[in-house]
Amino acid sequence: MIKKFISIIFLIGVLFSMSAFQTVNPADCEVEEALKVCKKNLSPFSFQDRKTITFDYSDQSQTKEYDIQLYEGEEYRFVINRSYSPGVEIEVYNKPQEKNNRKLIYSSKTDSNKGEVITFEPITIPHLYIDVVIPGGVKDRAQGCVTVMVGYELVFID
Repeated sequence: MIKKFISIIFLIGVLFSMSAFQTVNPADCEVEEALKVCKKNLSPFSFQDRKTITFDYSDQSQTKEYDIQLYEGEEYRFVINRSYSPGVEIEVYNKPQEKNNRKLIYSSKTDSNKGEVITFEPITIPHLYIDVVIPGGVKDRAQGCVTVMVGYELVFID
C-alpha cells in the first residue's frame, strides 16, 4: 500500500515538473499550420532547417535574431511565415547585430511581396542573420511568432 502511495506521489511530481519545463506556445500562434505553409512554399528545395521565433509584444520595439550557416555549392530558399505576427518586418544581414559594418541583404519593407509568407533566395555566404523586427505598442495582440524555414538545392559545377 505504501509503495503504491509513494509511486503515485512520484508520478504526480514528475508530471508537474514536466509541465513546468514545456515551452509555451502563444495561443495566437499555430506553429504546425505555419510550418505546413512554409513546407509548401519550399519546393523544389530540400528541407535544411527551421526555427519558430516566439515573442511577447511590448511597448518598446524589439529585434530577435536567428543565424543560419550556409554552405558553398548550394543554393538556398528562405520561407518566412509571419501570419501570426502583425506589423513584424524581416531584415537579413551578413553579420550579427553586434557588428558595426554589417550589410543589409534583404528587407521585407522594400520587397514587393508584402504578404504574410515571404520567399527569397539569398546569395550564398558563410552566415546569414535574420532579424525579426517587432514593433512596439501593438495593442490587439499579446504574443506572436514567426516561422523561418530554409531549403537547399545542390549546384553541381562541371
